[in-house]
Amino acid sequence: MIYYVCREQHLTPVRRLLESGSAAITSRLRPLTWERLFFERSAPVGHYIFTDFDRLSAYEREIGAGFAMLLAERVPEAKILNHPGEVLERFPLLRAWHDAGLNDYDAVRLEDGGRPTRYPVFIRFEQEFAGPETAILEDEAAFDAALADLARRGKPLRGRIAVGFMARPDETGFYRKYGAFRIGGAIVPQHLLTNRNWVVKSPGRHGHEASYEAMELAWIRTNPHRDELLRAFDVARIQYGRMDYTVIDGRLQFYEINTNATPPNFTMGGGRAERRGIIRKGFEEAFAAIDTPIRATGRLPFTVPSRNRHVLLAPRRGLAGSLVRRGVHALGLMMRERSLDAWRSRE
Repeated sequence: MIYYVCREQHLTPVRRLLESGSAAITSRLRPLTWERLFFERSAPVGHYIFTDFDRLSAYEREIGAGFAMLLAERVPEAKILNHPGEVLERFPLLRAWHDAGLNDYDAVRLEDGGRPTRYPVFIRFEQEFAGPETAILEDEAAFDAALADLARRGKPLRGRIAVGFMARPDETGFYRKYGAFRIGGAIVPQHLLTNRNWVVKSPGRHGHEASYEAMELAWIRTNPHRDELLRAFDVARIQYGRMDYTVIDGRLQFYEINTNATPPNFTMGGGRAERRGIIRKGFEEAFAAIDTPIRATGRLPFTVPSRNRHVLLAPRRGLAGSLVRRGVHALGLMMRERSLDAWRSRE
């Protein structure tokens, strides 16, 4: 069995897989939320895919890393995809890709006083998926003006980074963004999105849909970037997730990896059905390769590192334990108010 660990509020991707109608997927995959893992402090023996690192606190990630290490020690045959103690997140990952010679652009942290050495750039939050906060900044003067604008609007530099802009419209004026999954040792291309806007979040309507769909299908069938993608995933120390990237002058430029990305809706009819069929088969074969037999059974209990009492251990939303905790908290507040009232009455 493969356990897919994600945030409780972000179960949609794994639910999409469980609603795929494919027994080869649904029989192998089980969702497990971080909240439940933290609350129960034990988990079933099996193979694990860890996701949603950008939505974890440093303390929560430390707990996840400890569990993964214990699992590797006690159940050596268990496969661990995206080890919480190893995965590189956005900023260190962008730096690592650049240092490895895989990307031509770099990134700097603004709170460290970093300044781009190459333009154009844009500014964004390091840990969020909201996208750019600025337009494309073509030179140093535009960068300084953007910093001044952030200060004027009361927006601190902490948590913000400047990222090199590396994209180019094609001959029809559209930017292209490729998205491909890694699942263990397999690369499964998902989509080719095109848009006139340089922030490509969805396919734009442009009258060239048929030609782009044919281009997308040919790319998915041939999977020409497999080896380069595997290398970039290896640098990230990520074995499951979707890479967003583009191609400029035949050279791949990698943008980000979403470890909890939503796969296609395999039950949808209409156009692009052949594409979805190829992707579904790729997911089935990749999960089958991960789900090898494990002799051990049962559950694996683990301990959590100590923490100051004023810091919450971990969110337990939706679980019985959270209700108890909230009740105790409310009771404590009520008793405190009564004590204050009694103290005031004596004054």
